[in-house]
Amino acid sequence: MSTVTEQSQPQAKTVLEGLQQLRILPDWLLASADAERVRAALVRGIAEFASGALTLQDCDVKRVRFKKNRWTAMYQLTVAGPQSEPQIVRLRGTVIPPGQDEPARSTAAAAFGTTGWYSYLPELHVELELQPPDEALPALPHLTDPDEARDLLERSIRAGSPAYSDMRIEACTPKIMRYKPGSRCTLLYQLVYPADTAHQDWPDIVVAKTYQGNKGQNAYDGMRALWDSALAGNSAVTIAEPLAFVPELNVLVQGPIREEQTLKELIGSALRVGTPEALAELNNYMRKSAFALALLHQTKIGIGELRTWDGELDDVREVLDRLEAVIPELVGAATPLLTRLEAIAAENPADPPVPTHGTFRPAQVLLNKGQIGFIDFDGFCQAEPALDLALFLGKIRDIGLSASKEDEDEDGVAIDREALLARLAQTETICETFLAEYEKHMPVSRQRIMLWETLDLLTLVLHSWTKVKPIRLNTNMLLIEQFLHNSGL
Repeated sequence: MSTVTEQSQPQAKTVLEGLQQLRILPDWLLASADAERVRAALVRGIAEFASGALTLQDCDVKRVRFKKNRWTAMYQLTVAGPQSEPQIVRLRGTVIPPGQDEPARSTAAAAFGTTGWYSYLPELHVELELQPPDEALPALPHLTDPDEARDLLERSIRAGSPAYSDMRIEACTPKIMRYKPGSRCTLLYQLVYPADTAHQDWPDIVVAKTYQGNKGQNAYDGMRALWDSALAGNSAVTIAEPLAFVPELNVLVQGPIREEQTLKELIGSALRVGTPEALAELNNYMRKSAFALALLHQTKIGIGELRTWDGELDDVREVLDRLEAVIPELVGAATPLLTRLEAIAAENPADPPVPTHGTFRPAQVLLNKGQIGFIDFDGFCQAEPALDLALFLGKIRDIGLSASKEDEDEDGVAIDREALLARLAQTETICETFLAEYEKHMPVSRQRIMLWETLDLLTLVLHSWTKVKPIRLNTNMLLIEQFLHNSGL
């Protein structure tokens, strides 16, 4: 990557000093996401646990999120009574930051685990209630019921794909692959057809996705356009066949892409093994992925909203403003960096927009017998090529650090900062292999990639705050500091 040579040392120090304000999460916030501390507070603060009427066997913290200037979390509890089998109780916790008004009531008359139950744990600044049903994904009950799913899949595929207008599904077996409550769910189905249709060329597995918002329709429209373009017939990359979209349930149905592993998994394993053979295989797939991405960017498809770097900058500022409103110590932490980026952006205009994957990372590249496939077009849009490239390159660096941590866990020996920096240097070589291959097929401004990647890395730091991930915060701070150093920022 090219560097910004004009930046002076005093300015660089100001940028890094500002970011140090983001290095440590406050203890009151950490407590609300620490399973052991939450478990101890529940045992002390909930009457049924304190009295021994119920036993809290396990506590798991899931999906901590920052919305409307407060953090929420889902606490999944394993609870047992003296004469009853363990059961799962899910609570929704809302963190009340210090300085904000605490709830007037501390508990409700309803028994724990029943409708109307409520409690407030002052030592955690957390108010608790039963987790409500996932109303954001109304299709979920239909998609997880085998009989309802069979009927839904058959009707939608027959209506949405003329090639399958006579499809008959005898049975299906749903399996949840990924689920983010309130956001999206991906399910895989093994399909069984009647014996008299064995000769039909119908898929043996399909994937259904349901979303909150308009991502499902956006993904289907993008995939449909790609399937109808020259890209679908190019042997350089495989994309899933879009089979149907059910607007009333916000459900996308698509065909399969065969997978032995993801590019993310290959990067991690190649870095851990480190042999010339493993790295050569990785470089081969990196070049294939770069060529395929360039082909996607050349498809001339006009579907999807226009995403700009200025718009991403506004999104980052919005998150910072909300965090600063709750935690005044963070005020101005990123101001020197963002000011510097704006100046560079003004000197380096954006490349023309192209059809863009929008969430392109190594996990979205599937590998199978020497072939590659692209998945997850939820973020399909129009943008300068640097959007996809920056996300992809930044994730490679993150995978490199994650591979280092796995080495540490396997060997039981701590890896020092110098070893981590050496691993990051190794990922730079991998990034350069990918980018150099891409540039053979598509022109792109490296300065624009640097701008996008800096915003992406800062976003990862902010996500460590909004999702309360202290370990990820350490990794993301190292990533952005080293990137700023290498870029001359």
